[in-house]
Amino acid sequence: MLHANQVARQREEAARAAAQAAAEEQAAREAAAAEAARQEEEQRQAEEAAALRQQQVADAAAAHDAVEYGDKLGTIRVEGTQIDCALYWGDSSTQFDAGAGCHVTDGCVLPGANGTVFIGAHTGTYFADLGSAEVGDRIYLDTDWGSFVYEITEMQVIYETDVDKVRWGAEEPSCVLYTCYPFGILTHTDRRYAVYADPVAADADGVIPQ
Repeated sequence: MLHANQVARQREEAARAAAQAAAEEQAAREAAAAEAARQEEEQRQAEEAAALRQQQVADAAAAHDAVEYGDKLGTIRVEGTQIDCALYWGDSSTQFDAGAGCHVTDGCVLPGANGTVFIGAHTGTYFADLGSAEVGDRIYLDTDWGSFVYEITEMQVIYETDVDKVRWGAEEPSCVLYTCYPFGILTHTDRRYAVYADPVAADADGVIPQ
């Protein structure tokens, strides 16, 4: 009788072990399938984001062929500040009297292109509130060929001769805002307040995550 009970218990234990092993195997298969699906979705999103980025670059290149010095490109708005003004292609006194202006030489680019979008404005007018911007705030550039968003990563005071600190000629997309420093000054100064920002990637539908 004792032997029969032992055999029965062994069979029950074996059955439980087999059931547990089967459940673990099923869970492993489901986890593997979920991971494969996740990787596939990430790959799809990466491919769509890359395609969207290529389109942005192409659109910026087409715009560059059409735009002329002094043309209005659209508008610039900086989160956390009162900056909301016209954006021009050019950074002479004419553009700065009307809004903010993009530097057009030294390897600087239009919004959407690979490289540095280098934008300036007078500290006494359109960029008077640039000092209110904080890390994490966003810069919104709205143009005829697309809307582009950059997130601020750092700010620093530099000298006007510090060309190594303004990302001229860079290949990676970024945006740098600058104005004379100290803020509100109406005469020439050799210092600049620089705000550095990196692009915020849009999803496949062109929507910027909040």
